[in-house]
Amino acid sequence: MLRFDFSPWAGVVSAVWLVFYILGRRQFTRVRRGTADLVLEQGRRAAEMSPRPSVEVLYARLQPEWEAMVKSRAWFLPHRSELFPVPVRLGGLRRRLNFTPGWVGAYLRLNGVHLPAGTDLETEIQRILALAGPPRRTR
Repeated sequence: MLRFDFSPWAGVVSAVWLVFYILGRRQFTRVRRGTADLVLEQGRRAAEMSPRPSVEVLYARLQPEWEAMVKSRAWFLPHRSELFPVPVRLGGLRRRLNFTPGWVGAYLRLNGVHLPAGTDLETEIQRILALAGPPRRTR
């Protein structure tokens, strides 16, 4: 008969890992939602300006606010493998969220906000929109 002894230390380590995992996921979710809200809010304000700024200009304006928001909402996030927490690094988080001018432009267009974009950026926005598929209708 096979007998499995579960060490109390293994239970403590597992519980601590689970707490860090849950906290890291919550922080990542808050940052992701905060990023989307910040982009949409600032994009709507920019669309009301005359003349309207380009997506590139809006992205440059968003950077300081986004960095401050990230620093206030997250200390650590799950690693890409999600096995252990890592401290927040803005460059890595920017890549993980794909927080680029192309994403900003595509996200704004999906939400009905149209800002001008340069030729290269317009190509990237169209590529991202094609990957997003047809617009979803809410009931």
